Amino acid sequence: METSTRERTAASATPVAVLAGGALLVLSQLYATIPLTAPVGAAFGGGNVSAALGTAFALAYAVGFLFFGPLSDHYGRLRVLVPGMAVLALATAALTVAPSLEVMALLRAVQGFAASCFAPIALAYLMEALPPRRSAAAIGVMSTAFLVAGILGQVYASSVALAWGWEWVFGLAGAALAVVVVLMHTLLREPSRDVAPGTLGGRFAQMARLLGRRRIVLPAVAHLGTLLAFVAMYSALGPHLGAEFGLDEGDIIWVRLAGLPGMLVAPYAGTLVARFGATRMAVAGFTIAALGAGAEALAGGSLWLLTLTTVVFVTGIATVIPAMITLFGERALPARAAGVALNGFVLFAGASLGPLVPLLGWGFGPLMLALAGCLLVSAALVLVSAPAE
Repeated sequence: METSTRERTAASATPVAVLAGGALLVLSQLYATIPLTAPVGAAFGGGNVSAALGTAFALAYAVGFLFFGPLSDHYGRLRVLVPGMAVLALATAALTVAPSLEVMALLRAVQGFAASCFAPIALAYLMEALPPRRSAAAIGVMSTAFLVAGILGQVYASSVALAWGWEWVFGLAGAALAVVVVLMHTLLREPSRDVAPGTLGGRFAQMARLLGRRRIVLPAVAHLGTLLAFVAMYSALGPHLGAEFGLDEGDIIWVRLAGLPGMLVAPYAGTLVARFGATRMAVAGFTIAALGAGAEALAGGSLWLLTLTTVVFVTGIATVIPAMITLFGERALPARAAGVALNGFVLFAGASLGPLVPLLGWGFGPLMLALAGCLLVSAALVLVSAPAE
């Protein structure tokens, strides 16, 4: 009996480890370009670098969710995931030899669209391949990986670009993604699941019908602000630290890393959601993030206080994301991947707008107050989306 339990645990750990590693690499591609704006702009003589590197990826990434969720519901998880990840590895490597900013924008869009296959399929895979109590923990691990990628992606890109040049940021990532493709192909097995009869067109129609549910639409609008706030805050933080405190890029890396402790709540989110419900945990997360953003606005000239308040902000975001994944997955049944895909679409549609928000020129303090207000509105929308829950 004890041996059988150990074998089941090991069998559960393998897909979680492979997919969590994949999550770190895939999501790092969204955030890695935040600190690359200056070196890439210098290499190509200026231009709208933020749009080419950030928005092109994030928009294609968001749109791709709407495509890959129904596709994997129809054809199977690994049959869609493995080829999609192979395309991502190739597009990432190709960025190292991009001859112009326009070509970089095109490759970033290809990269973003291919990357969008990962999250909806990987999350649906874990919900189906693992027993419920283990899948809840696995979603917490995946959520942690998604969030940690937001900071480690920036730190990785800054460090590699300073040491070897920005091209190596994509070259090394492309090689690592190729390794993940091989591991997925060799170690993962297609999970058993109940497949409702119907055509591929019917799968897309089923996802569209989800938008007619109040229990889906209101959280979708709320979720738009999650990564919008996260990406906007970190996009504005670096320039603010340089202008207000005179920090260089090496010092800014340490401030970015300081947000990591706030993400430690994510692995426990499955247990918290099971105890308190997805709605309550999502509302709590939005509220904590709003408090953190508001406190950042009031930190003034205190570097240590600003750093501490970013941890509070990140803690809130780390609570929101796993709660919302569970919320969408439960409310969208039986089209679980389609529901998770909608979750991803609105989440990363917000992320695509994040790099553009600091360009409004409001200043760091007013921007943080605006983000705090946005997050409080999100909390209210989730709260009223399912009064009976």
